[in-house]
Amino acid sequence: MKKKYDVGILGVWFGCNYGSIATYYSLYYAIKNMGKSVLMIHRPYLDHFEEASMEDRHSLRFARAHYDISPAYHVDEIGKLNDVCDAFVLGADQLWKYNVTKIFGHSYFLDFVNRKNKKISYATSFGTDRFKAPKEYMWKAVKCLRRMNYVSVREKVNVNMCEKLLGIRAEHVLDPVLLCESNCLGDIANESDRKVKSNYIAAYILDPTPEKREALLRLAKKYNKDLVVMLDGWPHLFEANKEKMDLDQYVVSDVEVDDWLFYFKHSDMVVTDSFHGTCISILFEKPFYAISNPGRGADRFISLMEEFDLMDRFVWDPNELGTFDNEMELDYTKVNEILNNERKKSMAWLENALNSKKKHHSVVIRSQLLFPFRVRKSIKLYEEGDRN
Repeated sequence: MKKKYDVGILGVWFGCNYGSIATYYSLYYAIKNMGKSVLMIHRPYLDHFEEASMEDRHSLRFARAHYDISPAYHVDEIGKLNDVCDAFVLGADQLWKYNVTKIFGHSYFLDFVNRKNKKISYATSFGTDRFKAPKEYMWKAVKCLRRMNYVSVREKVNVNMCEKLLGIRAEHVLDPVLLCESNCLGDIANESDRKVKSNYIAAYILDPTPEKREALLRLAKKYNKDLVVMLDGWPHLFEANKEKMDLDQYVVSDVEVDDWLFYFKHSDMVVTDSFHGTCISILFEKPFYAISNPGRGADRFISLMEEFDLMDRFVWDPNELGTFDNEMELDYTKVNEILNNERKKSMAWLENALNSKKKHHSVVIRSQLLFPFRVRKSIKLYEEGDRN
């Protein structure tokens, strides 16, 4: 690649999860609005990369319409991007959860970035309140994290973990979906050619269960609403999830990214078991209920809901839905006040990280001699079977 970019963003924007796609577009949008040129870094790979298998993904269709995209590099060759980008931003989502990104080696710890280039993480998540991985993998990951110039995390619990376990300074920031004003994703929603429906509850359900199905029907009946049900964006999961949901007349198919946002934007209420579905609901100021999804990480839900004083909109059991008063009402006055304050702080942190002249700014706050014992303790917990 010959063109030079200010920033390269590395993340999982190429996957089929709608929430991740919205996350990376919002991060891209925020950095572009700072006057930076941005390159979206394609999927690193360890073995053979089958680009043809990704061509029909809605994520790639969306990406080609909105981004400059790098070639896909093998993990041994991705270092070539050091001559293309001045700074590298590791995006949000559970990129430091071993089971999510182990197939990419240590690329998602920016192990390929030279000292001359900035290494920044924005709202990156470990997925839990601990860093869990096999011994060899964890040791290298920890070393990479301690070489970063600026680290920020999405969950407050990880700020404390980074200090105590890794000996590094981490800032708590907003998920990128909430970093920009609603017009950022609202304008994408306006690109949809779906017909505007009125008087409906939008449901975005990643993991269908009979209890979630009954909750949706109960709410629709209680408030005399139609339903629009969106499922996980991965094509190979759609039919199985549709069968589990057992609401064929309400399930929408062939949903592009703009359609997904469209259904949120025009709904009267949202019910979701998705973290980013929850973020989108807040962004568009919708009455909503978030259903706990421990298999995908409950800590991030709790961190988000506590931050915005919305724990009354979080349920562990779908059977609770339809039993509360004022479920279709949600006053966003206090939420927006908190959001605006946190947005300013998060944007300021990101701008400082990108614009600071200190290319060798360090996040290390504890002696190199202090952290090995704590890391060994975390590895021991992992090897004893805590491998979620």
